[in-house]
This record gives sequence, C-alpha cells and structure tokens, in this order.
Amino acid sequence: MVMLAGAGLGRLARGLRPREDESPDERFVLDTAIGLGVLSLVIFALGALQLYKWNWLVTAPVAACALLGLALVVPDAVSDLPAFFRRTRPAGTKVLAALVLLLALAALIPALAPPSMSDWDSPAYHLAMPKLWIEHGGFYYIDFASHSNFPSLTEMLYVPGLLFQDPAAAKMVHYWIWVLLVSSVAILARRHFGGRSAWPTAIAFAGMPIALWEATTAYVDLATALYTVLGVHLLLNHLDSRARRHLVGCAACAGFAASTKMTGLLLIPLFAIWLIAAGARRDAWKDGLVLVLVASAACSPWYLKSYLYTGNPVYPFFYSIFGGRDWSAELARNYAMLQSRFGLGHGPAALLTLPYDLAFRPDAFYDTPGLYVGPLFLVAVPILILGRYGSRKLVGLLAFFVAQVVAWFVLTQQSRYLTPAFAVLAALVSGLAWENERFRRTRAALWFVFVGTAVFGMWTLSPFVGAAAPYVLGRESREEYLTANLDIYPAQRFVNDSLPAGAKVALFGDTRGFYLERGYVWADPGHNLRFSTRFKNVEEFVRCLRKAGITHALVNFRFFPSAKEARGTSRLVYEAVRSGRFRMIYPFHSDGRAVAVYEIR
Repeated sequence: MVMLAGAGLGRLARGLRPREDESPDERFVLDTAIGLGVLSLVIFALGALQLYKWNWLVTAPVAACALLGLALVVPDAVSDLPAFFRRTRPAGTKVLAALVLLLALAALIPALAPPSMSDWDSPAYHLAMPKLWIEHGGFYYIDFASHSNFPSLTEMLYVPGLLFQDPAAAKMVHYWIWVLLVSSVAILARRHFGGRSAWPTAIAFAGMPIALWEATTAYVDLATALYTVLGVHLLLNHLDSRARRHLVGCAACAGFAASTKMTGLLLIPLFAIWLIAAGARRDAWKDGLVLVLVASAACSPWYLKSYLYTGNPVYPFFYSIFGGRDWSAELARNYAMLQSRFGLGHGPAALLTLPYDLAFRPDAFYDTPGLYVGPLFLVAVPILILGRYGSRKLVGLLAFFVAQVVAWFVLTQQSRYLTPAFAVLAALVSGLAWENERFRRTRAALWFVFVGTAVFGMWTLSPFVGAAAPYVLGRESREEYLTANLDIYPAQRFVNDSLPAGAKVALFGDTRGFYLERGYVWADPGHNLRFSTRFKNVEEFVRCLRKAGITHALVNFRFFPSAKEARGTSRLVYEAVRSGRFRMIYPFHSDGRAVAVYEIR
C-alpha cells in the first residue's frame, strides 16, 4: 500500500502524462521514489499537527493514494509486460534473471519476520521512535535519545505499518526500497552507459551481502542509496537535455537523500558542483543555485524540527558550533570517539589499502560480524585506473564516487554508510567494462566475481532465513519466534504483563525498547545528559532515577560491563543490586540469557 501510494503521488508530482523519453520501468521507479518522498512529508505534517492519535487520518490518505497509484501508474507499468514476455532472450539472461529472483526471495523471508537480534537499530530507534510518536499522537521531544532528532524520511514510511501494529509490514517498506534500488542502478547503467551494462550492474549491487542484509531490516541506508542513484540519473538526464524537470527532480532526490540521514546532506553540494563543472553554459551557476534551493526546501522540515526541539539543526553533531539541548562537550567528544572507532585509521596508508580492507577485513568497519562488503571495490580499482573515460558522464561519475568515499573516510568509516557509493560504483565499473572492448576478456572474471558474491550473499543470509522461515510459513507464532530470536524479549514481555501501566523502565546495556509497552529511557551514560552524570554514590544514583519517575530497571548483562570492569554508572548498578536498592523480580534465564528486571527501592 505504501509503495502504491508513493507511485500515485509521484505521478501527480511529475505530471499525469507519461514521459515518452522514459521506459515504463523507469517511469515507475521515478514516480514511486519521488512519491515516497512526498508521502513522507505528508505523514511528517500529520505528526507535527499531533494527528497520529486518529489512525484513520494517516491510513485513509495512504489508502487513497494507493488507489491512485493503481489507477494511474500500474496500468502504465504493466503495459509493456506482454511484449516483455514474448521477447526471446539468451539463456544467460534467463539465468541472471533467476539469480536476481533468488536474491529477492532470500531477503524476503527474513524481511517478513518481526525485528530480532539481527536487526539492532530497528527496535532501538528506526521503529521505536515512530512508535513513541504514535503513542503520543505526534512528534514530541524525546529527551533520552538524540536519534529521535535525526532526519526520518524512511521512518515516516514505517508509520502506516506501525499503526497496524505490524513491524514486519514496516520492514517490508525497506525491502521494496531495495527492489526499487536494484532497478534504479540497472536503469542508470542502461540509460547512460548502454544496455549491455544493465545486468552486470544489477547483479554487482544486488548480490552485495551488506546490501542484501539491509533489505531484511527496517534501516534507512537503502533509501539514501535510492535517492543518490536517481539523483545521479536525473542530473545526467539534465546534462543531456537541459530540461528543467530533470534538474528539479535531481534536486528533490538530493533533498530526500538528506531527509533519510545527515550524511545525505553531502549530496547537495556535490550535485551542485558537478552540475556547474559540467555545464556548457556560462550561467550554469543558476542551475546549481536552483538545485541547492529546491533540495534544501525538500529536507528543511527535518532540520527545522531538530532546531526547534534542540537548538541545533544537526543535533547532536557540531555541538561546538550550535550547542544543543541535553548535550555537552564531553558527550560530543565521546560520541565522536565512538564514531571514529570504525575502520583501520584515517591516514594515507589506510586510504590506499581501503579496497582490500573492505573486502577482507569487513568486521573493522561494522559492529556486527558477518556483514560482508564483498570485493566490488577491490576488483574495480584496476578498471577505474585503466578505463577509457570517453564521455564526461563517466568522468563525472568517477569524481562523484571518489568524493563520496573521501567524505566517508574522513567522517565515520561504517561500511553500510558506503551503500550509496557502492550503488554508483556498480554502474561505473559495468559501464567501463561492458562498453569498452579493451575489457572484453575481463568481463568473464567480473561475472565470476559478481555472481560468486551474490551466491555468497545468499549464504550469509541463510541463518536469518532459517530462523525466520518457520514464522513466515505459519509453523511458529510471533511469540515463539521472538522468544527464540531476541534475547531481551522474554524480559520485556514480563514487563508488559506484570508491571503497572504507570511503570517506567531504565534500560541498561541495551537500547532496544520497541517491544516495551511501558515507558522507558536509555539510562547508560553517553546517550543523554541526565544519565551521564558522575554520581557520588548509589544513593544519589537511585534518587536521580526516582526523580525521573523510573520505577524499574532492565539490565542486559550480555552488553553490560562485567562487575570487575564496571566503572561509573555501571559500577553503581552492581552496588544497587548488592545493597538491595535494585530488587530482582525477573531472574536470569536458565538458558543463558543474562537479562534481569529489577524494582527500584
């Protein structure tokens, strides 16, 4: 329903008449992606007006727009299907199509299951913050989580599913964004570098293990990548045709990318510089100015919301410049230190070895082992160096990719933040290799790498598929699935079933409060100013908790410092347990789950 609503709104935004210079699949992807951005702004407005308390005010417009999509977009999108199926294709193409379908099926099964251990950030904030807004009736200042002030375009698209109390429906939105993204990288390659590069581009990106895993989650990185790829596509269209609609579309995509996460802000100056540098006219700067203004307008609601709540439009970043509510210079330093721990350094040597390190030392770039990047960047290096850049498009795309990587390298080296760059790289490498006969013999090796990576990607998903399949096939209930696959769920179910409605829980060693039906806060130091205080003793610590209305504590000792290593607040938690100020009411499980619930006395 959300995808169809996006398609309907996008068709209205881009004009009711189908563009003759766009293929049916291209029109559908562009309509849906632009429309999803517009739909997120509609749901944002409803949240700002405190209208989430009436579910139908959200679901009815979404359903109406979905019907619009069915009426306007779907017939156009399927008009080419009869000819498509009658077309004769080589056996190799059929094999590649089957591989893409297998990748889609492998990701679909975990995507249909509720968030669990494999999906930390979704139950921590991507789904948890919208749920809190829904319970409140609209936006409000969530003082314990700075993440609640991040740009949240994708999270707005999760709201309809959460209104139906179905987190798997929300996850499916991100899955369908992966489908749109795989289509968009193929369209980018086909339109601007030739038809032969479309399939290699699609396989190279779709089979990347980290992108495939993201399709099973309610994260946001695939949405950032989608708007990045479509922004590049529309910018190149504009350079070809000088049509103002392509410029405005590119600007909207840049703004929507900046609405998914703050790193997307980089697209606005990068696109403007690319546009001005490639402009054949003296007044190309005017096009650049239009792009910056339209993009800034598209993303401004999120940065204005952050400013109104915290005094900092990019909260909690750049504290030394903007300051920010419930934050401090010490918290800012600690947060920056946590971000900088990813990667293997920021020096020239680390930059030179980056393609190798991403391929063979992926755990250094992510805090969840097993999320492999794959060898795309590594095998791309010789092609990028030896390739013939016969068009300004290839030169611009190379410069754009390098700029993305350098910015990522300087900021925080989390591999999933490179997803937009990898999507662009897949098109660039395929465009160079398949449209230049110098690499004719190299193509077999590239196919081996791309297909091998895709098969490996499906293998890395196999544990998640195996865990989710019984639930998806109806052989396991939701309770059974979450009990088996989420360590804190039994304790949170105890809280929901046993504690009074007015109870408020402090989470220690964990931030995943999505399944709690009682009030809660993140109480570990570093998340907010209130609980990052250096308490003198356990009595002062408990008084602070009670003053905040906290009645209980949930401690996940799996991610909590041991008693020997405990310092500061974590040491006081152990002292509160020993002194009886924390009275255990939900003990450790005998199956090894180190989760306990305490009554604060």
